[in-house]
Amino acid sequence: MMSEQGTRAVAALTRLRAALESTAAAMARPHLESLLAGESEIEAALAELSVMDSLAVDEQRAARVEVDRARHALIRCRRLGGALDHFVRSSLEAQGRGEYGPRKASSSYAGQALDARV
Repeated sequence: MMSEQGTRAVAALTRLRAALESTAAAMARPHLESLLAGESEIEAALAELSVMDSLAVDEQRAARVEVDRARHALIRCRRLGGALDHFVRSSLEAQGRGEYGPRKASSSYAGQALDARV
């Protein structure tokens, strides 16, 4: 049986994992409103993680399962975010507008036109 602190810790980790999974799903669709909602959910779940001061061994195991699941969801978010970033940059460069984000990389298509007729 888990203590109240252990239950809260595992619940916060479960909430974090679910928020990361919904964020990944929002990036895969893409769906902006869900992506923004996921950001708020992640922030709230992270704020609850401070309850893990001292957990019993069985509580640590349960928490570790959720941490591993959350880590896998985070990896998916990173991969989808990288793919989305690459897509946006390529699209902007193809339009001759190579400035996007903090790097503001120069366009490899600068001075070229793209015929996008189908």
